Amino acid sequence: MLRAEPDLELTACRDSLAGTLECLKSARPDVLLVHLLAGISLADLREMRSADGRCQIVLWGQDVGGDFASQAMQSGIRSILPAGTAIADFLAALRDVYRGVLCFERDLTESMLSQERVALTARQGQIVTLVAQGLKNRDIALSMGITEGTLKVYLYKLFKKLGMNNRLDMALYGRKNLFSGRPGLERMADSRRSDPFAGQPIKPRPLLLVTRKLPAAPVIT
Repeated sequence: MLRAEPDLELTACRDSLAGTLECLKSARPDVLLVHLLAGISLADLREMRSADGRCQIVLWGQDVGGDFASQAMQSGIRSILPAGTAIADFLAALRDVYRGVLCFERDLTESMLSQERVALTARQGQIVTLVAQGLKNRDIALSMGITEGTLKVYLYKLFKKLGMNNRLDMALYGRKNLFSGRPGLERMADSRRSDPFAGQPIKPRPLLLVTRKLPAAPVIT
């Protein structure tokens, strides 16, 4: 699809967060297109934004809504495209985002405006994300560089803020609102159980890096 467009060039394709962050820093693409079937979290998006604040990020795929969409917008995401977006509209959105235009479906923005949302800080969102991944308090505290006692204080305040009484409710909330779908590791495990060719090399798909070539100034990577 991109080969037919003289002003667009696919710079790289990566299937991991680490690979994407490295490529953002080295290739410096103008637009990052993130396919959401990988189960991208809000924390992942923040890392991508930090890796290259100049690069415009577009989300593409299913299961995008609720607090995830709202907080993604607040973190600087420039567009959210449904999986079934027509090719012409898809390409037009990439070009618009490159020019600095925000591209979101009207239905998505209207549904977000009508919802009552809970605003989480970056640290609170990180805790909910880790709880949703099934980590124990000790592992969460270690990951965040805090003590278990401090974590328990955070959890107490989070339960109160979200109006919840247990970790299961928090985990379900996190999976619904802080991920684009199921967490990547869980999705990978499921695919290995059902795929008879598991373990064989696969073509990277989830994360695409797109660079737009400027007239008379081609991008060399």
